[in-house]
Amino acid sequence: MKQIILENGTTLLVSNSENRSFEVSVVIKTGHINEPKLGLASLYENVVIKQAQRAKRNIVPSYGGDITAFTTGGSIGSLKKTLLELWDACCNPHLTELEVSDAAQDILQHTIDLANVPERQTKMAYKHTAFAQDDVVWDTAEYIRRVSELNVDDVQDYITSNYVGHNLIVSYSGPEDSIDKFIELCKPLFGRLPSGKRTQVKKLLYTGGFEKIHSDSDSMLLAAFGWDISKLSDFAETNVLMSLLSSRLERQLTPLHVGCNLKIAGYYGFRTLRILVDMRISKPDDNKLVEEAKKDFKAAIGVVCSNVKRITHECASDRRMETSRQQAMTQRLAISNEKLFNTVEAAWLHLKRGVAYDNERCINKIWQLDAVDVRDMAEKIFGQKLTLVTYGIDDIDYEDIIAKMK
Repeated sequence: MKQIILENGTTLLVSNSENRSFEVSVVIKTGHINEPKLGLASLYENVVIKQAQRAKRNIVPSYGGDITAFTTGGSIGSLKKTLLELWDACCNPHLTELEVSDAAQDILQHTIDLANVPERQTKMAYKHTAFAQDDVVWDTAEYIRRVSELNVDDVQDYITSNYVGHNLIVSYSGPEDSIDKFIELCKPLFGRLPSGKRTQVKKLLYTGGFEKIHSDSDSMLLAAFGWDISKLSDFAETNVLMSLLSSRLERQLTPLHVGCNLKIAGYYGFRTLRILVDMRISKPDDNKLVEEAKKDFKAAIGVVCSNVKRITHECASDRRMETSRQQAMTQRLAISNEKLFNTVEAAWLHLKRGVAYDNERCINKIWQLDAVDVRDMAEKIFGQKLTLVTYGIDDIDYEDIIAKMK
């Protein structure tokens, strides 16, 4: 990966690929976490994508909390035309009050549609409990009000403030013999932007804690457990641990008719290991059935606690380790076959956003791990402060849950 800095501070990252097509991304160090007005980053992104869709331009967005990226590509013969289209879409969109209002209404309708969905409520509360920040408004009604007030001038100010040389990376991956052409094409476009300065990103801290969501309906019960893994780079160990824990929970929770999902949940570039357990109640008007379901769900929460404690203190058997390694390997191979935007990843690493993830290295390491490696990783992860959010269960004691895991 070669780096070129234009006179105005814009960073060009270039690398060669073996085929005759190219990929190019425009990345700014600004996103939802450091937007000047609540909802403005979302509004800008929505305006760009709606305009690209109408113009039949293949521009794909990537949002990472503290970064915003737009990626496109094509055959090398279309490089000049594609760069001009990307410039127009990101830096010089045609803004009208009607278009901005339409994009805002789309965001608001999406927010309203999902606001009362139990799983959505739980996941949002989970994020905001895990990473508390006093000066950010999370209330849905307040968010809707703020977005409704945004206009063309707000979007234009956002573009003018953020698309400056020192806050911008343009990343290219394509034929080596076209790299010089790419650089020369960028100079009169991105090189004419004012120098400006890089946007400062607010620092979120993992706080963990407890949040209880009361439900007026007894149709759904949920609990989200989580632990901070933002600073961990031992991805192979974490992947095998998750495979092992997921299998154990699935076997023990199925008889209780409780679902379970383990995943690495991202939030503004931070990551947590999240366990989400859920139960749907078929007859919410049947009080006896509801009480029995709540009893089973509390038992399921106990199952999560006992398995977290077990994986932290006991080494898995050779047979379980073999199965868990195989499952983790299968998941990693599936990810390695997905279409990844190399240009966005290069920009993220250049901006030192998060820990570099090397999927190939992770795959190669999985087979070398033993039960002690996984247990040690469990101690490291589950030794973090717990985040716990419950939905529909009012008599859960946070301190009691923590005690059961020790």
